[in-house]
Amino acid sequence: MSALKIPYLKELSADNMTLTTSRLLASGTSIAIDKLNWNDFPHLVDVAAYLGYTEQYLWIYFQVNNDIFKAVYREDQDPVWQDSCVEFFLKQGEIYRNFEFNSLGVCLSAYGADRHERQSLDKENMSKILRYPTLTEETLPAEGTIANWSLTVAIPLELIGLKPGREFLANFYKCGDETAVPHYISWSQIGTSTPDFHQPAYFARIELEK
Repeated sequence: MSALKIPYLKELSADNMTLTTSRLLASGTSIAIDKLNWNDFPHLVDVAAYLGYTEQYLWIYFQVNNDIFKAVYREDQDPVWQDSCVEFFLKQGEIYRNFEFNSLGVCLSAYGADRHERQSLDKENMSKILRYPTLTEETLPAEGTIANWSLTVAIPLELIGLKPGREFLANFYKCGDETAVPHYISWSQIGTSTPDFHQPAYFARIELEK
C-alpha cells in the first residue's frame, strides 16, 4: 500500500484559527479513525482527522462526534487516555513517540524504543505543542452525556524529526479508558488480542509531500 500523503499548506497559522480550520477541512488529507479491533469493545465514536503541514509544524484537526464525554485531567502528562481522548503515534528509526490529548488539549507525550523503556517529553518541549480546543473548562458538557468536540494541534516538525519528502510510520486513535463506555478505535488496523496502541508493527506509512 502506498504511503498516505500529507500536503504542504502554507496558510495554516495560529494567528487565524478560523482560516486554519477551514483550510484543513478543505485541502488537508482526511482520514477516518474507525477500526474496531477488539470484540470486547464494540463502541464506535465518529472520528475524523485532517492533516497538513507548514515549514514549522505538522497540523492535525481532530473532529469527534457522538462521544460519551469525559474530561477530568487538566495538567500535561496526566493520564488523559482515561478521558475522551485522541492520539497520534509515530515512529522514526528505532524510536516511536506518542501524543495523547483530551478534549481540552491536555497532552501526555513520551518516546522510546518500546512501551517499557519510555521517557516523558520535558516541559519545555511540551510547551511547543500548540493546542486549540473548541471546548473550555467553562463549556464542558456534563460527564457521560453525548457530545461533539474538536481539537486542532500543531506539533513542531523539528521535535519529531520530519522533513518534506520524508516517510514515517504512524497511527491515530480515539479512546476513553474510563468513560461510561470504554472504547479503543484506530485508523490503521491492530492485530493484537487485547487493546494495545503501543504497537509500531501496525503503524502505516505516511509521507510529507514536497
